[in-house]
Amino acid sequence: MRLALFDLDNTLLAGDSDYEWGQFLVDRGILERQAYEAQNRAYYEQYVAGTLDIHEYLGFALRPLAEHTPQDLACCTPSSCAPG
Repeated sequence: MRLALFDLDNTLLAGDSDYEWGQFLVDRGILERQAYEAQNRAYYEQYVAGTLDIHEYLGFALRPLAEHTPQDLACCTPSSCAPG
């Protein structure tokens, strides 16, 4: 078996992919901007400081997938990436 691992953050992508995913959803109107951005920024700062509680963060980061149907998130496909 062959395995390829990629470190996307600040290498293949400019920035942190977890942080940018949330911003992407905000920009498309899936998530409420003010509340989500503030919490997303706070978690990112904890990550940078090495104090992030990963379980707490995952509850936050995965919530949009649990609370929205695939149809709600269809605006996030490459064929429809125009900001909302």
